[in-house]
Amino acid sequence: MRKNDIPLKTDYTCLQDIMDEIYNWPIHAKGGAEQEHWMEFLPKFAVKEDILKSLERYFDMWDLGERGVDYLEEISGFLECERASWCVYYLFKSLVFLKDPSFIPFVMKYFPSAWCMEGMWFQPMINVITNYHRWGASYIPWVMRSLHLLPSGALNDAAGEFMFNMMFDTFYHITPDVFPDLSVVDALPLGKRDIVLTLVKNEVLGWQESLKRAKEKLEKASCEKKINDAKKSIDSAKKSLACAEYVLGQLLLLPEEVIGIGHR
Repeated sequence: MRKNDIPLKTDYTCLQDIMDEIYNWPIHAKGGAEQEHWMEFLPKFAVKEDILKSLERYFDMWDLGERGVDYLEEISGFLECERASWCVYYLFKSLVFLKDPSFIPFVMKYFPSAWCMEGMWFQPMINVITNYHRWGASYIPWVMRSLHLLPSGALNDAAGEFMFNMMFDTFYHITPDVFPDLSVVDALPLGKRDIVLTLVKNEVLGWQESLKRAKEKLEKASCEKKINDAKKSIDSAKKSLACAEYVLGQLLLLPEEVIGIGHR
């Protein structure tokens, strides 16, 4: 296979063969036909231990480059650390080919607060871990018991994203004819109490602010469309706030000695 007259291999024998090709690719390696090609072959080498080992190697290179410490030499127009970031991107995407989300505790360290990770990598990495269509609700206890493994005591942007997703995937999929499985509530005892409490409180405060803004928009609305949009925003914020307050209430009902039993 060729892209821009650059041949792509098909005779890979291991995960490292694909990573070597990505790292040494002469043009930007994210997107296009190249991405489709590599994503076609990566499932064949999706072994948890191999992916995690390779992920650690390339993330360290990327991290050192972002900190200005090492891997700053340019190869065909791209820094070594930038090339390493391409590998991190593909390795993270490869995690969805594993049989279960038991990899989650091992990848929480890859959401640093010391430097600003570019959004084009950050959000896809979050999405892999919280991929409800792939993992169902089974990812929720793994995330809850691993929050304390995030850098900076877990109170960073990634932690907030994880809590939002866990709540959303718990309540969004509730249907009237099925007894609800409140996965995020069931997982509360697995998390470190101070971290979980702070994150849940932040969710409550965030939705209170959203509700306030929606009400202000309604007061200022000058036409039917804006009025209807504001009413929809108010209704949505009220529902989300009720869910967040319910989770907070359930958390506060749990004895302190129970919270955190899963992460020890």
